Amino acid sequence: MQKKLIALAIAGLASAPVFAQTNVTIYGVADAAIGAGHSDDNDFRGVVGGVLSGNRIGFRGTEDLGNGLKAVFTLEQGFSIDNGTERINGLAFSRQAFVGLQGSFGTVSLGRQYAPGYFANYDAALSGLISPQSTLTSGAGLSITPNSAARWDNSIAYTGTFGGLTARAIYSAQTETEVALGENQNNDDRWGASLDYANGPFKAGVTYHFVKETGANNDARKELYVGAEYNFGVLTVAGSWQNARDFTNAAGILAGESDRDLRVWQLGVIVPVTAAGKVHVAYGKLQDRDLNDADAKNWAIAYTHALSKRTTAYAAYNKTQNDDNVAIGALNGTLVPAAGENAGMAVVGMRHTF
Repeated sequence: MQKKLIALAIAGLASAPVFAQTNVTIYGVADAAIGAGHSDDNDFRGVVGGVLSGNRIGFRGTEDLGNGLKAVFTLEQGFSIDNGTERINGLAFSRQAFVGLQGSFGTVSLGRQYAPGYFANYDAALSGLISPQSTLTSGAGLSITPNSAARWDNSIAYTGTFGGLTARAIYSAQTETEVALGENQNNDDRWGASLDYANGPFKAGVTYHFVKETGANNDARKELYVGAEYNFGVLTVAGSWQNARDFTNAAGILAGESDRDLRVWQLGVIVPVTAAGKVHVAYGKLQDRDLNDADAKNWAIAYTHALSKRTTAYAAYNKTQNDDNVAIGALNGTLVPAAGENAGMAVVGMRHTF
């Protein structure tokens, strides 16, 4: 018994320097609401997860390598809080999984990572499920969106912040899809870049994605986003405009011509009403410029109340109005109508971050 205790003590002493040099943080989001919604053909009643922020649990770590360098990693899994299942089937770390090197130059990392379009969030509706920009871009299948389409596999990414300027860039070699399709290399590679500037109450940014689409046409889609935000004190105004050219496969829009031209714009305000409470109002529109009756409008109103630094209660309503050739849902697809139908959803819930 004594020999076992001595062995355990020696093992603990031997491992102590490792723990002293490595800093690992467990973090996450638990966000759930009661939701009720209606479209012409469908109704929804139940628990809705990730209304303000996607549910997740993650592990983030750093190790000081000396000379101003650090090794960094992130492993992050999303999950559905209503039933406990993984958010993206088949992926152990569906949201992020990367390792990298950090220094005064910024961070260079490898793995499954956010493209710059994930951070294009000049959005009064907080880029959550209630957001018109999030709902319309996800519904149309754009990659500049705060959703899964902006998480890219097999990628090398760079992020650097210098004063008020943040630069991001990514290149993704989608080799898994290429092998599955039996096509030549570089058939569906993609890259993106962004610049964001923040100075006091003013913020602005521009993002560009180049996406090689798979399939018979293998078109090269080009997406551009510009956004800005200004805090006047009594209210904050935020808005954005984005365009996707040569878009072949537009989810949520009935088949039309190839090489489509899609546009999304949104505008909103955040109004503080108490020390802890804010009202959020936002309106957005999706336009397919190559197909008749293919527009969608989405608007949202929400109230958020900070119960503490980490816990926020909220109530919100989101509605989508579709033209005859569009079937985009409310609350970022939580309730999906038939083409040409409208859909609306109300939610009341709470988000806790840790």
